[in-house]
Order: sequence, then C-alpha cells, then structure tokens
Amino acid sequence: MLGRSVMSAFVASVAVGAAVAMSVVSLAGQAQVPEWAANLPDASVAKAFIASQVQEKWDPPTTPWGDPDISGVFTTKDEANTPMERPEQWAGRRMEDISSEELAVDIVGRQQRALETAPFAGGGEPAEGVAIAVPIHWFDNLAAQNARPWFVIDPPEGKIPPLLGTTQNQAPPLDPDARLRGGRRDTYRDRSLGDRCIAWGAWRTPTIYGNSYQIVQTPDYVVIRQEQVHEARIVPLDTASALSPAIRSYLGQARGYWDGNTLVVVTANYHNQMRVRAFGALGRNLLPAGKLRLIERFTRIAPDKVEWSMTFDDSTVWPRPWTFSLPMTEDDGQIIHEYACHEGNYGLANLLSAGRTAEAADAGGTR
Repeated sequence: MLGRSVMSAFVASVAVGAAVAMSVVSLAGQAQVPEWAANLPDASVAKAFIASQVQEKWDPPTTPWGDPDISGVFTTKDEANTPMERPEQWAGRRMEDISSEELAVDIVGRQQRALETAPFAGGGEPAEGVAIAVPIHWFDNLAAQNARPWFVIDPPEGKIPPLLGTTQNQAPPLDPDARLRGGRRDTYRDRSLGDRCIAWGAWRTPTIYGNSYQIVQTPDYVVIRQEQVHEARIVPLDTASALSPAIRSYLGQARGYWDGNTLVVVTANYHNQMRVRAFGALGRNLLPAGKLRLIERFTRIAPDKVEWSMTFDDSTVWPRPWTFSLPMTEDDGQIIHEYACHEGNYGLANLLSAGRTAEAADAGGTR
C-alpha cells in the first residue's frame, strides 16, 4: 500500500536509531504479561467490547516475524462529532441497543451542529461574499459518518466518573501554575502546550482537522505517528522495569506488549506541565497529567479497521479508571501532512497581541 511504503522505511530507521540510543533490552512477541504491567486496571469490559467489534469469519494478518499486523495509514475523521458520553436521549440504553436507523438520524443532527458551530465569520454557513475565519478545506467533520452513538465504553452506562472533589458545574482544582485555554494572555507561558505547538498528547478525540495517524512496526518497536501536532511515539516492546518517575517527558514514557491480537501500550511519567482535557461536562478544563497512567489497546478488527481504546487511570482525579474507544479506518488517501506549527509562530503572537487589544478596548480604548 502506498502510505506504508512511503513512510515505513523512514520511521523504522528512526526506531532502530532509538534502540541504540535508549539501550533497551526488548523481547518481541513476548506472550506473558510483563511484570511492570501486572497491576493494570481490570480490562474485562474493554476486552469484551473490542471482541464484539471484530469482523466474523476473518483471520487478522500477521507481520513477517509473526506479530499481529496493525500497521498502516489511518484516519479518525469520520468519527468526529461523536459525543464522548452517552447522550441523555438514550439514557438507560446500551450501545448495541441503538439501531442503525436511530444513529443515522442523529448523525444528520450532528453534522448540522458541526456546520452551525464552525468558526465561519458570523457563525453558520457563510453567506455569499462573506469571508470565513477558517478555510473550508480545513474541515474534516462537516460530513462525518460516525460508526458509534458515543465513545465511552467503561463504565458500561457510558458516563465518565465525576472528578474527585468537584460537581458537574464546578471547575476541578488545578495547581497554581495551570492556565486554562482562553484565560490569561500575558506571556507565552500562560498558554497551553498545545497552543505553543509543543505537545498535545495521545488522548485526542477526532476534531475539525489533523485526524491522520500512521502505525509502523518492527520486531522490537511500534511507532505511532499523529498528524497533530507532528508527534511520534516510539513504543519499546520489552519486559524491562518501568522507568523511574524522575524521568519525565511531554509524551510520557511508554512500554508495550502483545496480549493476543491486541497491542497494549502503557504510558506514564508525563511531564508535570502536560495537561489532559477533563472531557464530559468539564471538557474545557485542563487537568494535570503528571500522575496519569494511560493504557491504550490497538486491535485490528477488520481488514481496514483498527480499534483504539484508551483507559485513563489516575486515582487523584477520578474515583475509578474509565475507557473510551473508537475505530481507526485505514486509508492511504489520508497520509500525514506537515503540521506547520511551532512555538513562536504567528498564531501565538496573535493570541498575545489580541489580548492586549481586548484589554485596551475594555479600558475605553479602540480596537
């Protein structure tokens, strides 16, 4: 396939170079659960859901060295607009209870809401001759054909556990150095790492653009590239001890192993400046990720689909772990393009200058 052949050799060479630099002992195809993963949260609900999505009477492919083959170029663009949690209109119902007809009707409404909230000048579909704030070709979500009624699969009722020490109408407690998106604009340090084009992290849901991914495999490593914001995670497949919490990075420290046909990736040791969206009713808030453990599962469920589930485990934020899951669709037409975002670009400068202009207007000046 074109997308694999264009990038696989390059990313594989990066992984080999990382192997030398990191001096990690790796054991490809390790069957048993490594010691560092022995205390993971119960995954029975997630595993049952993933198993229910696997195409019947189909044999998943394997790599030349015998591991499950999950490699390829993928997109999640058609899952944009899907609600994270179960909507109230389907209260008391399970995901499998929602008929395809009901979902089709809801998708039409989702597409309409996406159009109405798109950042066109003046809101809604732009009138003839009216400039738009964002070019129309940026948008992946205006015609998204979703596969799911919602994303959260555990807890089974489709609701994220409430944040500890908060109500649904309160902002969560944050450390004094945390800045919320849309807040202060005095200096670049007041902006999130995403605004500054440094890192977004793996916990993204589909958005208006930048929904392309690539997975490349070697016997000892899996590389997961994402278009936004040009991040590449190199996951060693080894049974070495987890790294010391003193060693932290923006993308955390990842380890992976094969559980049957599923790649399990456990990431911890996030940099203390990393933030994760609260999701749900508090989705505009950013939570510290320093104590988060993210458990991802990648399973090929059909010739053109890989199921991607994410379990959030942080006992200082949620009373229990919770999981959401979505399909990634293999599509060589959605190759990763350059994400020309970097700290100090015009976007960040304009955020700061706009803040000064707004302050002047509030003080009685002119914009």
